[in-house]
Amino acid sequence: MRFIDFIKKRKDVIEVEGEGLNSAIHCIHEFEGRAFTFKGLTEKYKGLDVDRLLERLQDELNSMAVLYRYSTHIKRYTDRNGQSQMRLKLIGKAGMMSKYNPLDIQLVVMTEANGK
Repeated sequence: MRFIDFIKKRKDVIEVEGEGLNSAIHCIHEFEGRAFTFKGLTEKYKGLDVDRLLERLQDELNSMAVLYRYSTHIKRYTDRNGQSQMRLKLIGKAGMMSKYNPLDIQLVVMTEANGK
């Protein structure tokens, strides 16, 4: 658990990293029925369901002129209200080396908290 998770009173924090997009799609389908926030390269979308989110994600990936190697960082946790949440980062690397490249991208998908 990271210090920021302790401050925000997050419990049961699980972080998973992997290559490719399959784990990201699987994780999104686990939260079926929830609303998502998607931050693309140029726009930010709120209140998306699973189908709309996957459409926006596919549109974003198809609109890129560069082919990327994707790695997925998934963080699952239980927030202070006892609701399970997820934060997903898709990191696209343009080059084969792990150095900084200005063409690298990052897409973020998060679950939205339901108002109580």
